[in-house]
Amino acid sequence: MIVDSCVDPESGRAAVLDYLEAIGVDLAQDVAIVLATHWHDDHVRGLAEVVEACEGSRFLCSSALQCGEFLELTQSNVLGAERTTSGVREFAKILEVLRERKRAGLMDVGPAFVLENTIVRRSAHCDITALSPSSAAIERAMSAIASMLPEQRRPHLRVNAPSKNEGSIAIWVSGPAGRALLAADVERETADDRGWGAVLALSPAATGQAGLIKIPHHGSGTGHDERVWDELLEAKPQAFLTPWSRGARSLPTAEDRERIGALSPDAVQVGRVASKPKRYDAAVERVLKEVTRSRQAAIGRVGHARARSRPSENRGWIVEQIAEASLLSQAA
Repeated sequence: MIVDSCVDPESGRAAVLDYLEAIGVDLAQDVAIVLATHWHDDHVRGLAEVVEACEGSRFLCSSALQCGEFLELTQSNVLGAERTTSGVREFAKILEVLRERKRAGLMDVGPAFVLENTIVRRSAHCDITALSPSSAAIERAMSAIASMLPEQRRPHLRVNAPSKNEGSIAIWVSGPAGRALLAADVERETADDRGWGAVLALSPAATGQAGLIKIPHHGSGTGHDERVWDELLEAKPQAFLTPWSRGARSLPTAEDRERIGALSPDAVQVGRVASKPKRYDAAVERVLKEVTRSRQAAIGRVGHARARSRPSENRGWIVEQIAEASLLSQAA
């Protein structure tokens, strides 16, 4: 199963494809599921390429995207590329790949839409269950999407993904080798009918707590719920997060790193925050300011870490830092 995607800036290709091919995976045959947790750009870049390469896979996404308004966004002839985010364009490409498969008679299915308690896959090796989004979260996410469509007689402004992550899919993986919580960008909400409150109501840890977590929302405090660490996770679990930056803002903050480090001393940051862009002389800076909305230094090689757990070894999760990865406590 492939969850979300990013593009390697060096190759311009979805990073997961190079990795899986390098370890001998037949993309067309061996990948059963490609899943998009939500449609924010930093989670779906290159995902259409992944879906196309994994010919035998099913494509899963949040039930929040089942609304007609989102499908209208992906098929709109009014909103050009400059008015939509890359996330919308990725989904438009994915839907076209699925339509091509159907026309070719290869697969007569469209996207499968996921909500809380959906069994994503069940096998002798592991069970994979979606823990979110809840019905209340789906309703709010659909309303947010509907509000973004341009109205008649109004300028067609740029359409951005909702800033909230209420439609995001969190995933629980459970098997004889251990359990993992892939938390996507689920956040702590004011009401327990959505976000982490709704997830905890499902009691996913009834068969045991997880020893590995992909920390939600780049380690931000908005994704942190103390109850998740108390109820769903083992003490001092292995943890991963991916940093984020835009302009002067970046995650995780120093406060976030301190909080996470106390809960998971060996937490790993996968990738690095972009440094400040190079400054040029005044004339060049004026031109750059006129022709760009914003700029930042290229990050370079994509971050990569790997966690594996084998029943025969009985060692829990073993974490390897492969490229542009480091202990969170040592990350700048």
